[in-house]
Amino acid sequence: MAFPWILGAAVAASCGITLLHFLSVRTPPALALPTARFVTTGNARAVARQPRLNDVLLLLLRVLALLCAGAALSGVRWQQSSASMLRLVVADDAQWGNRPWRDSVARTLARADAMVEVHGAPGVADDPGAALVAATQHAARAVARHPALTAVELTLLLPSSAATTQGYTAWRPYWPGAVRVLLSAPPPRAARDTTTGASASARAAVRVRGGTRDDAVTAAVGRWAPVGALQDVVIERAPTADRAVSADTAAAPVGPFVHWPADGVPRGWVPRAPADSVGALAAAGGVLVGPFVRRATPGPQLAARIDSGGRAAVPVQVVAWWSDGLPAAVEERGEARPVAGCLRTVAVSVPRGSDLLLSPGARPLMNALVAPCGGVRVASALAIAPDMVRPIAVPSDSAVAAVSAGNDERLAPAAAFRNAQSRWQRGSDPWWLAPALLALALLALAAEWLLRDREAVS
Repeated sequence: MAFPWILGAAVAASCGITLLHFLSVRTPPALALPTARFVTTGNARAVARQPRLNDVLLLLLRVLALLCAGAALSGVRWQQSSASMLRLVVADDAQWGNRPWRDSVARTLARADAMVEVHGAPGVADDPGAALVAATQHAARAVARHPALTAVELTLLLPSSAATTQGYTAWRPYWPGAVRVLLSAPPPRAARDTTTGASASARAAVRVRGGTRDDAVTAAVGRWAPVGALQDVVIERAPTADRAVSADTAAAPVGPFVHWPADGVPRGWVPRAPADSVGALAAAGGVLVGPFVRRATPGPQLAARIDSGGRAAVPVQVVAWWSDGLPAAVEERGEARPVAGCLRTVAVSVPRGSDLLLSPGARPLMNALVAPCGGVRVASALAIAPDMVRPIAVPSDSAVAAVSAGNDERLAPAAAFRNAQSRWQRGSDPWWLAPALLALALLALAAEWLLRDREAVS
């Protein structure tokens, strides 16, 4: 209960009203006295003490209205937990969607003095830092709802690799306690050729089709592409999308197929009218500054798939952004992709003969466009080595229990998630309890008014 003094005031007011109902206010009987004919006609009322309550129904309605309003405003809880520790488990959304696993983890970690919460977080596969952000939010909500909590035990279930671990590195110092991490073991890889790195680099070719002799992209590929190319890549410069998507799978069996038209707009994009100028382009942690002209924007279907993220039938991932945050290049993956591997569409217009893509700032963009499908991923263990327990093939409930059992040292104190504002922001638990009590109080007042008006008429 956040404000117990409000409920106490309501109880005191109810006691006062009850005492007042021991006083009887009635009109005395009229007596025919000969000397009373000179008295002005009016309503005579007398107050007298009674040995028992009067107007009991009115009293009950008034007390009910007061108590319901006081309970609603005091932030009453339907069931107050006596647990002193929160055992919080955060996993990727894909793992959290497995309800039997989620329920099994909750049952395995259950303890008399602890409450268990299992949550999923979007974006963990891209950066494990998303799990820490979600854990902080869930811990703050749980601590605000349950004042008896004194410590928070955190367990994270993370993928073995991610697009970046910078978010985890940045957010880890802000978690005020120990973090125990379980890594999912990577899937078995296909047999690889053990030839030297130089030979492998030679086989990872980047080919440009449809480019002219003075094509800026062709010149940039000759300078930057071998640095980031780990798979065969085809860059199609044809102005129409039909030629790009009709490429045979032999052209790019497992690597990216990049549709970067020299003129016109790529597949799934629409012309931008009028075209506007943009001063910078960001990709792979780098920024390319230059006088760009933006002539295309994602079409309605492509924009909807970008917004839906991994939930779309054909997942779309933004590879490069304009300086105002709009997509400049995207990657499509999934079973419904029009080519083998993945399809990247680029809406960056570069004039013929320009040396903009030859500048050092263009290297991150070119590396991002010729990187393997899904982008270059880094091992999560590089960032979370101090917190990692061990890699596991499947994040099972028994593995989570083995990590959490008997490890209460350096738990995050619940006080770290409380602040001066959280006390004034607390509400009822569950959330609908306060509105329901206020509605009941209003109904009781309406019934009291109707009953009192009917007695006055009678």
